[in-house]
Order: sequence, then C-alpha cells, then structure tokens
Amino acid sequence: RRFAAGGAGLLWFEATAVVEEGRANPRQLWIHAGNVASFAALVDQTLRTAPQRPLLVLQLTHSGRYSRPGRAPQPIIAHHSRFLDPCHNLPPDYPLISDDELERLEDRYVAAAECARRAGFDAVDVKACHRYLVSELLASHTREGSRYGGSFENRSRFLRQVAAKIRDRVPDLLVTSRMNVYDAMAHP
Repeated sequence: RRFAAGGAGLLWFEATAVVEEGRANPRQLWIHAGNVASFAALVDQTLRTAPQRPLLVLQLTHSGRYSRPGRAPQPIIAHHSRFLDPCHNLPPDYPLISDDELERLEDRYVAAAECARRAGFDAVDVKACHRYLVSELLASHTREGSRYGGSFENRSRFLRQVAAKIRDRVPDLLVTSRMNVYDAMAHP
C-alpha cells in the first residue's frame, strides 16, 4: 500500500511460490486456488491506495535447492553442482527432480498464473534467477539424458514452455522473467 500510495506505476510482488514444497520458508507466500480471494484482497487494497492504476506483477517461483517448506531444508535440485552441493550438504547420490515432475510443474506454474489473473494481477514474472529451480535448469549442462538438460534448447525448455503455456491459457496476462546475467559458476 505504501508503494502504491507513493504513485509507483509498476509494482512487483516478489517470490510467490507455485507449489508448497517449492517455498523457501514456511511463511513464504504461495498462490493456489484456495487463497485467490486473499490475493484479490491484496490487489484491491493496493489499487484503492494508488492515485493512478499501477501495473501489478506477481513473481512466480520455485526455490529448488533452497526449498524449506517446513522446519528443515528439503532441497529439490535439477543437477549436481560441485560448487553448490557441498554448501547444502548434499551427497553425490542426492536425487534430481525428474523430467516427469518438471513437466507436471510446468502446469503448476500455469495454474498459479491463472490464479494471479483471477486475483487481478496484470502480469506474472517467472523467476529464473538466484540459483532457484528455473535458474538451475538453465545451467543444467550436466543433466544428461534429460529433456531439461544438456543442450541450450533442453536447458531453456522449462522456461520457454512455461511462458508459452501461460500465454496460451491466460492470453490477457503479460509474462516476463527475471534472469541472471552472470551466475559466477564455471562451465563444467
């Protein structure tokens, strides 16, 4: 409300999880069919406070290896990293999210985007930065034998398909993405 009252023309509501297990902490926002009314109330309060109608963007995210939906971390990883696995105390045989799980997750992003539109948001941001899941997929050079790893086409597949599916199913919703320009990780 404070940013809206200040006259901002663009308001970015950050870090809203698309699935419960993808939350970075138990209190992180998570949009789903059961709480669209709460998000709609947030949009309404924002718009009532604004002197002119701002563009409202809801950032959709999955925390990936930083997931902690409960008291303990529950990393969900796209590939093994000699840099990041030790930081998270992940053994070499820690399981990767499967291609089938990723395909289902694409649809969860679309469902979240549909909820965002019903709540009154103008756009969604598919978060692909900070080494969260979508960012990690873009760097999944070593994810061999996967539709979501190896070649650039495969590594970018998840982000491209999510954006295309949202555009197809929610055509009046703008779609954007925040991406890393540089992640300081050496190419494998």
